[in-house]
Amino acid sequence: MSRLDLIVAAAESEYVRRLSEFARNSSFGKRWRITSCTSGDSLRHYLKGGYPVHVLLAQPALLKEAGELPEHLVIAALVRRKGEGGGFSELLQYQPLPELLSGIEAVQAGGTREGLDLDGSSAVVSICSAVGGVGKTICSLWLARLAAERGMRVLYLNLEHYHSAECHLRSAGEASEEGGFEALLYAVKSGKQNIGTQIAQLRKYSRRMKVDYIGEPSNSEERAAMTGKDAHQLLQALAESRLYDLIIADLDSIMDDASAAVWSRSDAICWLSEAAPSSSHKSRLALQDMSRRYPETMEKAHNKLIYLCSQCRQPIEVEHGENGAALSEEGTSLFESDRLPFTAHIPYAPGLEIAPDAPPSYIRAVGQLLCRLFGPEPAHGGRA
Repeated sequence: MSRLDLIVAAAESEYVRRLSEFARNSSFGKRWRITSCTSGDSLRHYLKGGYPVHVLLAQPALLKEAGELPEHLVIAALVRRKGEGGGFSELLQYQPLPELLSGIEAVQAGGTREGLDLDGSSAVVSICSAVGGVGKTICSLWLARLAAERGMRVLYLNLEHYHSAECHLRSAGEASEEGGFEALLYAVKSGKQNIGTQIAQLRKYSRRMKVDYIGEPSNSEERAAMTGKDAHQLLQALAESRLYDLIIADLDSIMDDASAAVWSRSDAICWLSEAAPSSSHKSRLALQDMSRRYPETMEKAHNKLIYLCSQCRQPIEVEHGENGAALSEEGTSLFESDRLPFTAHIPYAPGLEIAPDAPPSYIRAVGQLLCRLFGPEPAHGGRA
């Protein structure tokens, strides 16, 4: 996807310098070209030059000094207080820079899209497992982070009944962000207009994992009551908002109507399991249950499934029986019918409790999964 062009116009040259420098050194800079102006005259001359501009972010005084503005230009007023924007969309000048950059993309998503080289709606990758404790959430978060470091606009969406994502996303002392999920689901189900704006207001940014996310439900009832139709509408609204190139859906271990709907909308489904007999057997039972309850979904999912062998515990020597069959710790044969066709491995990481602490070997393995999904990283890429 080609980069978009942003003009930042503010009288304080040091503010413009710091904002531009931060933006260029973040994943935002991989998606946007940034031009700065510090006076109304320089802004007016630039606009008259006919250069491409997708979003103009400018202080109200400089917007007035610039005179007549081009039609169809997406404009956001950079204000100190709400209500100073003169009718334009408003973004607070003094707020955390990640939130400001996120707001710029929200303005662009809700504005005129003519002439933009956007590749349709968002891709959706689901991360699933039949049992808890196999590292599904940590794998999901690192997949989201590495995609964001490539320059993709990524949303991490946790759809578990009870989830622990907040402890990975929030820094020590940072307040919990509850209620975003309920508000977003209500906005989608009620058919509210400008859903992109609603999403932009409700999403949060994790400084720890460097991705957007939706705050956890204040109680589990909202997720428990989610129907397949609700899940489909939610994903469609997120995808069609064009705020994101990729949505990582962290699903529950329980396969219900909502999970089936997410599977149907997913472009890839990553299934995590340990190689241990008990984990493999539970995976087989869960997949068989899905096939029985949702035959059409499973038929379409066949070519989307990627089986990941997640090593959550210290690897042990595998003993083999007389006929060569692998034996469990109890000495019972691991039936061939329970074996999953693993095509990728997530290595054992001793002491890994929260996602930011993942060792390089773990991150490389998730990076390889990302390459499998979206191709090799561009030559100019690299971790921030």
